[in-house]
Formats: sequence, C-alpha cells, structure tokens
Amino acid sequence: MNIEQRNRIVSIVLIVVILFLGYWLYVTITGPWQEVQRERAMTEQVRENMMAVNEAIRFYNEHNNRFPVALDSLFVFITNNERFMSNPDSVLRNRRFDPDTFFLSPRTGNRFEYALNDSARPPLYMISDPDTDDRIGTLDRVTDRGAPSWR
Repeated sequence: MNIEQRNRIVSIVLIVVILFLGYWLYVTITGPWQEVQRERAMTEQVRENMMAVNEAIRFYNEHNNRFPVALDSLFVFITNNERFMSNPDSVLRNRRFDPDTFFLSPRTGNRFEYALNDSARPPLYMISDPDTDDRIGTLDRVTDRGAPSWR
C-alpha cells in the first residue's frame, strides 16, 4: 500500500466520521427542541379543551341560573339541549365538541376535575387539569371567577 492509497482511505474514513458526528449533533440539538414543541402544543390543546368546558358551564348557567353540581349533570344538559347540539360551535366559540372526550385531558385521558362552591356569593367554580397546575376559576376568590390560571 503506497502513501497515496493510505491518504485516500484515511480521508474517506474521516469524511464518514464527520458526517456521522454532524448528524448526531443535529439530532441531539433538534430532538429535545421538538419534544418541547410537542409538549407546548399538548399544553395548548389541554387548555383549549378546558376553555370549551368553561364555555359549556357558562351556557348551563345562562339557561338554569345556577352552575352544574358535577360534570355529569353538565354532560346530560348539553347532550339534551337542542340549541347546543345543533350548533356547538356557537356556544363553544369555534372549539370542537366530541361528547366522548369533551371532559378528558388529551394529554393522559384523565377527566378534568370540577368543584363548585355554591355557599359563596356569587357561586364559584373551578375546573382543573389533574395532570398539571392549570385551572379555570377558584373556590375562594370572587375576582378570579372563571379566569384561567395561565393568563
């Protein structure tokens, strides 16, 4: 083997190593960033679903002059309400309505938690995501009634 062949082989090996390390560097930089982007998108989707539930609770309150005792009673009301079922987009402000997953967090499939404090005046309610600290409303502060915690 002469020196020219050896240099050519070493050059090819170095090019392959450089290409491999370049690809590895690209994956180690973009992989975690893509995961962060996916997590942000999932958080936004969970918050949108919680806002849709909040809109449905307000719709219930407009028709019954009280808040629902539980999410089950809200579900029964909205599925039996002709105005809601004929055009849910008008009530939910263009948010999607799927009765099977309406009260579920898209992140894990856990059901949103709902609590009502009807002894306070005005009555207060809170919708919370069981997987994070996100919530809408509060049970003890009138000024936070119906307000999302992330804004």
